[in-house]
Amino acid sequence: MKHLFFPLLLITTACTTPTAEETEKTPGSEAGENYADIIPAKDTLYCTSNGSFEYGESYGYTSKAGDTIIPSGTFSNCFSDIFTTFAYVSDERFGDKGIVAVNRNKELIFEAYIFDNGPDYINEGLFRIRRNGKIGYADPTGRVIIPTKYSCADPFENGKARVALDCELISDGEHTAVKSAHWFYIDKTGKKIIP
Repeated sequence: MKHLFFPLLLITTACTTPTAEETEKTPGSEAGENYADIIPAKDTLYCTSNGSFEYGESYGYTSKAGDTIIPSGTFSNCFSDIFTTFAYVSDERFGDKGIVAVNRNKELIFEAYIFDNGPDYINEGLFRIRRNGKIGYADPTGRVIIPTKYSCADPFENGKARVALDCELISDGEHTAVKSAHWFYIDKTGKKIIP
C-alpha cells in the first residue's frame, strides 16, 4: 500500500500545480487588483503622521528605511497607506475636489472617481477618474489612458465600457443613478465601438 501512496501523491501534485502561464498575471488585469502591486517594495512610500493616526492629524510619506520623503503635515488626510506611483490624499489646497491623486512632487494628477465610498476599483486594467467634472480612465500606475470627456461612464467589462457625453444624475436618497438617451460603448483605447 505504501508503494502506491507516494506515486499517487506525486501524480496528484503534478496534475494540480498551476503552470507558469496560469500563474503569470499582468498588473491591473483583474478586478480588485491592488494599486500597490505595480511597483517593487523598494520604491514604495508609507503614510505617516506626527506620532498618531487620529482623525484631524496631518500626514506625509516616508521610505521603507524611514527617511522622510513628504513631511508629515503636507496632507490633511491620506487614503493610500502605501504610495507607489501615486497616492490618494485630500488637503485644503485642492479646494472642494475631495480625494485626489498626487505624484511624488505633491502635484494633483486627477480627482478620484468615488464609487462605493472610495476611489474606483480597477476593472480589466483601468479605473475611472475625474478632471474638471468629466470622467476618463487611468491604468494602475496612474497614467491617464482615456482622457476625461464623459459625463457618465461605467467600468470596463468584456473589453468595453458604456459611456455618455450627456447624462442626468438621479438621486433616491443614499444612491445615485445615471440616465442618458445617448449611451455608447468604447474600447480600452477610447475608440467608439460601432455595433
